[in-house]
Amino acid sequence: MKKLLSLVLVLTLAFSLAACGKTATETTTAKADTTVAATTAKADTTVAATTAKTDATAATTAKTGAKLVVGVVQTNANESDWRTANTKSFNEAFAAAGFETKMVFGEGDHAKQISQAMQLIQEEVDYLVVLGLQSAGWEDVAKAAKEAGIPFIMADRKLDLTEDLYTAMVCSDFAAEGAKAVDWLKAQKLATYNIVVLGGDTGSSAQLGRSKAIEDGAKANSWNIVFNQNMKGWDETLAKQAVADLIAAGTKFNVIYAENDNMARGACAAMDAAGITYGKTGDVKVIAFDANKWALQNVLDGKFNLDVECNPLHGPRIVELINKLAAGTAVEKNAYVKEEMFDTATITQAIVDARTY
Repeated sequence: MKKLLSLVLVLTLAFSLAACGKTATETTTAKADTTVAATTAKADTTVAATTAKTDATAATTAKTGAKLVVGVVQTNANESDWRTANTKSFNEAFAAAGFETKMVFGEGDHAKQISQAMQLIQEEVDYLVVLGLQSAGWEDVAKAAKEAGIPFIMADRKLDLTEDLYTAMVCSDFAAEGAKAVDWLKAQKLATYNIVVLGGDTGSSAQLGRSKAIEDGAKANSWNIVFNQNMKGWDETLAKQAVADLIAAGTKFNVIYAENDNMARGACAAMDAAGITYGKTGDVKVIAFDANKWALQNVLDGKFNLDVECNPLHGPRIVELINKLAAGTAVEKNAYVKEEMFDTATITQAIVDARTY
């Protein structure tokens, strides 16, 4: 019996070895084909996943009903009246929408803003809204947000990013704002143009757009720019001192091109102290940007000749954008805010009264 059992086992083993040899060959071939197919499929899946990851993450919170957490990288807490209105707009609109807001302030430090943005990404906010102090240098942040599946939204100021690195933007067109001011100034047909340019924070899209407009306009029309300097923090006091120094040095000018309302007011204070007339009936034309309510009153009163609007009320616009993203609805990739300009010939009390900031 044992001999018979041994014979059966030997025969079974022989057949098994033959079968294994055949199977091994087939398995090796199949494995190679599967590896190639899997590699191709993996590459396709990776591309698709990368493209869809941000959209999927954007909708997840809305589906679960949890409160959306929005990180906001703001420039400065008290940069100007415009910035104060801008920050208030975000806080009020986000609170009304039921968002949890994590807002940080760069306080004039670009590197600090970068670090703050990276920290918000690590904290896994649902959306990242960036208002950059400078236009350049945001690539790593945008890439990190994309990898984490966090929609990257530019607000107020456009950043130097390719379209694949951000989800959407809602910004002012600063070059267009400057062009409006230049066209208005040209239409004044002054006998001579001696222009003082009080620029904003160096490298910000607002400063770059507005400064380039007046520089190009001066070159095209043979105007003379007697002073062109950026004021850190868009600071009113710095602008006042700069104009006071020009007056003390005997520099002649008949146009103030101040890249925000506060700096225009600082320039006017310096001219007041020196007895120089300006505005509608004065010797110096005053051009401002932002169009805060008090500044529009200055236009109505004839103190500013022109104020080009830059609307700070981005809060409701960003809420609408985020809600659409959360719902999986398509959004406009690049949206510019509609803005106007007001001069002494067109301003009315009704326009001033209607201004909410």
